[in-house]
Amino acid sequence: MKKMFVLFLSALPFFACTEKREEAKTAADPKDAVIENLLTRRSIRKYTANQVERGKIDTLMKCAIYAPSALNKQPWEVRVIRNKELLTDINNRFLAFAKGKKLSGSASRAGEPGFSVFHSAPTLIVMAKDKNNTGALLDIGLLSENVMLAAHALGLGTCPIGSVVPIFNDPANADLLKTINLDPAIHDVAIAIALGYPDETPPVKERFAERVKIIE
Repeated sequence: MKKMFVLFLSALPFFACTEKREEAKTAADPKDAVIENLLTRRSIRKYTANQVERGKIDTLMKCAIYAPSALNKQPWEVRVIRNKELLTDINNRFLAFAKGKKLSGSASRAGEPGFSVFHSAPTLIVMAKDKNNTGALLDIGLLSENVMLAAHALGLGTCPIGSVVPIFNDPANADLLKTINLDPAIHDVAIAIALGYPDETPPVKERFAERVKIIE
């Protein structure tokens, strides 16, 4: 038993090194389309100006609400924002929030000309929950993954945006939640997802396969 465990662990780095070849293999096999979709999804941070068709939005939302949730409570509220003026307002509020702060990731570039917290995507999906239901965060994580994988299957790009969450949940921006038909006394935003047509093809990033262990 011990030898088998050691052999398995030693094989993990090899798997990581052959990820690109595995992707090519699954891409040629139609029956593995789901696996191919999982392995080829990337976070997109550059989008074309083309808006996502309403039919594709409807498909995405259908896929989203089929995500599993504890006791099937489906404890989420989802808003799909396509209005340019509202998107500009959200970005401006973020820029005001970011001023003078040391932020990480792409948000650290907030002072640069033309910066967009959601990478200038033409659509922003906002996912909210009941303030008192912290367990709903797990369900919204599943909901988010459904959206991102379905989007990739439809030729769309996505990027989860956590840095914009404080803007929605700031009491000073209660009017913003009301604008998208959420009650700031009841709801808080858990995550947002940028959505649009990709204008980049990001390379495969390193996967830490050594963090996966199987206990026999």
